[in-house]
Parts: sequence; C-alpha cells; structure tokens
Amino acid sequence: MQIEYALIAAFAEITGGKLYLMGGGWDTFHAAEVPIQLRIAIAAGVRIGWDETNVPIPLVVRIEDDDGQELVRIDGMMQVGRPPMLPAGSTQLSQMAANVPLNITSFGGLRARVTAGEGDAADVRTLPFRVLKRP
Repeated sequence: MQIEYALIAAFAEITGGKLYLMGGGWDTFHAAEVPIQLRIAIAAGVRIGWDETNVPIPLVVRIEDDDGQELVRIDGMMQVGRPPMLPAGSTQLSQMAANVPLNITSFGGLRARVTAGEGDAADVRTLPFRVLKRP
C-alpha cells in the first residue's frame, strides 16, 4: 500500500469512486485576525496492492501545529476487495475525503499528516500549510 496523493483543499468529497475537489492545492491562508474558525478538507488516495486486498488498513489523518500539538485526529480503516473481473496482480485505488473545522488561535505554521498502514509498512505524507496575517 502506498499513498498516491494527499491534498489540502477548501472542500472535498468522494462520489462514485471519483474525487470532487474545490479550492485544492493551497498552502497559505490569509486571515485578518485570530482566533478564526477555518474549514479545510484533506483528500487522500491510497494504492492497494493485490496481496493487500481483503485486509483492513488503518488510515490516520492528524492536523498539528508546528510544535507537534495535535489539533484534529481522524482514525479510519480502508478495506478493498477483489472484484471478480479484476486482472490478477492489479492494484486498486481507495480514496478518502474529510472536511474538518479548525479553530486557529495564532498565526503560523501547521501540517496535515496522513498515515496509511502501521508499523514499518506505514506510508506517511506530510502537508505543511500556514495561516498568515492578511497584508
């Protein structure tokens, strides 16, 4: 299993096996003042190998500040079966999207960390972003 993509956006959803994304691919949000309630979306696609089908795979999304303090944590599981017409050895894409409210109390850096799997087999993507004072 391998994280194929991970993005920050304004809004994301998975419908019919497709990712629908609005305002994606940013890393800086400007605000007039803090504290501010900010809603962000985290979208991720995990490529599941043939031998990893029919096995629960943990997926954790953490949003933390630059000091490593956890602001949001989402724990989930992915499990992909093998459709009967799938060619032997094929991989499959499993996707997730989470729209998350964040209470930002100070300007500065943050990061979203997406982890698929656990232990030595885990794959991690870190998405740094920041909230800055509007010029």
